[in-house]
Amino acid sequence: MARAFCSILLLTGLLWGCASPPRQELLTARTALARAAAAEAQVLAADEYRTASNALQDGEVAIRRKKYKLARQILPLAEAHAQKALVLARQEQAQREHDKAQEREAEQAAKLEAAQQSTSSPPPKKKVAAIPRVVKPAPKSPQSYRVRGGETLWTIAARHDIYADALLWPLIYQANRDQIKDPRQIYPQQTLTIPRQISDEDQLEARQRARESKIFPIGELVR
Repeated sequence: MARAFCSILLLTGLLWGCASPPRQELLTARTALARAAAAEAQVLAADEYRTASNALQDGEVAIRRKKYKLARQILPLAEAHAQKALVLARQEQAQREHDKAQEREAEQAAKLEAAQQSTSSPPPKKKVAAIPRVVKPAPKSPQSYRVRGGETLWTIAARHDIYADALLWPLIYQANRDQIKDPRQIYPQQTLTIPRQISDEDQLEARQRARESKIFPIGELVR
């Protein structure tokens, strides 16, 4: 009898947990995003920060609609991307500080050499030039994409030069319905159209469809 009573209490607790808003998960996701913002991740790690922000907004929408189970799936995703954005932003900040230090050292060496040349007339020395920083070109936004072996709509949408968000794969599927019958079946050398003029509402709807779909499990995004 006691064992049955304990089982009832445990089941009641689980049901209550599913029916209550995920306040702790929401607080954790918001805190992680705030820390990333404080590290200027919206500039230094824009793709990851945007993905985290979008996921947090979707989680908040799910809570307002009382879809607590869905919110519990989305909010950890927002936290994971926010933490990754924080790491990338700190790495970029460290790299920039290193580059600035090298430039200052080169400038100081050049000034010292110029001062020495002005007070004496030894044979001219070779001027120490500042080491130029290699500027990476901005990633292009292709209007089409040729499928490679082993790729899926999920992994293509997650590419930084496509959407940097795997949950937007329904946009690619919808734009290529003429050659894709099953979203799980795409083939190497297929050339897919990549929609670019996408509204915020279309993105939110695509993410919602991706989460409700069983074609690609949401857990793959944060492996």
